Amino acid sequence: MRSRKLGRTGFEISEIGFGCWAIGGNAYGRVNDGDSLCALEAAWSSGVNFFDTADIYGEGHSETLLARFLKGKLRDTFFVATKVGWDFYPSSPGRPDSAAGPIQNNHAEYRKNFDAAYVRFACEKSLMRLGQETIDLYQLHNPSLELIRSGEPVSVLEKLRREGKIRAIGISVHREAEALAALEDPRIESLQIILNIMDQRMSGAVFDKACEKNTGIIVREALASGLLTGKYPPAHKFPRDDHRRRWSAEKRECDWEKVQLILKTLGCRNDQLPQSALEFVLSFNEVSTVIPGAKTCEQVMANLQAVISPRLSREAMIRLKKLYTENPIFREGLLPR
Repeated sequence: MRSRKLGRTGFEISEIGFGCWAIGGNAYGRVNDGDSLCALEAAWSSGVNFFDTADIYGEGHSETLLARFLKGKLRDTFFVATKVGWDFYPSSPGRPDSAAGPIQNNHAEYRKNFDAAYVRFACEKSLMRLGQETIDLYQLHNPSLELIRSGEPVSVLEKLRREGKIRAIGISVHREAEALAALEDPRIESLQIILNIMDQRMSGAVFDKACEKNTGIIVREALASGLLTGKYPPAHKFPRDDHRRRWSAEKRECDWEKVQLILKTLGCRNDQLPQSALEFVLSFNEVSTVIPGAKTCEQVMANLQAVISPRLSREAMIRLKKLYTENPIFREGLLPR
């Protein structure tokens, strides 16, 4: 396993990390904890030392399961990143009676909450669930552009760092404008973004500025929520507790057409596509780590094939960039950001 620097944090992390959303158990269908622990062990045994989770994943279950796995391991051999901002607690400090952006997931209402008292409260809860005295990387979980520009939530994280509760400050964003605004704040040391063959919006100005600021780049959704596995044609039925069930038929048809164009451009089979998708992301030197999710050992080992394989050729990267920029379909069917 090769390692890369996470910007100016000083962390040397595995270039492939472990995204812990799926093992939370309420986003990608049913998950068996035993399978999840096996997947974590397979990743660890292969040199993965960076684990990215969030308090909202399974309403704390992902963090709790990760703690079970990490128990007994030397503290300086792994890095834990988690996130704050989705308030799923029945009662919590600073929770507004009504707030923009409530979502319904498995009968629980979540609201965005970056109030100072709430962030501190949530940090303590995450520390308890993770069984750690400090969080290596604490990330704001998709705050609004206005909040990013205000700098207020980052000031709260600064205080937590001075108290020794966190080591580094990061942010997870959806849109390019949010990423660029975050990069203007010198206190933010890492930026988590979406990047994949189907969605290359972040690979231009964002990468240029991140490189200039020496800000770490964490890439999520390298497999486009599984679309770049080639396993999910438009007629595929996702289980009720899988967030992808919400995708419209129009979006799924559009995305499947994109997958076919990518396969043709790369000249590869469906089963080779996930490896190529991860190689695509790792071909960018600006990327510190990519964090594909996995629910089983088999999925982990498939993801790790990208480590032992050569990077995509320069010619292949040029063809994929040309496909993305010149074909209008790649501007359609994207999830709302």
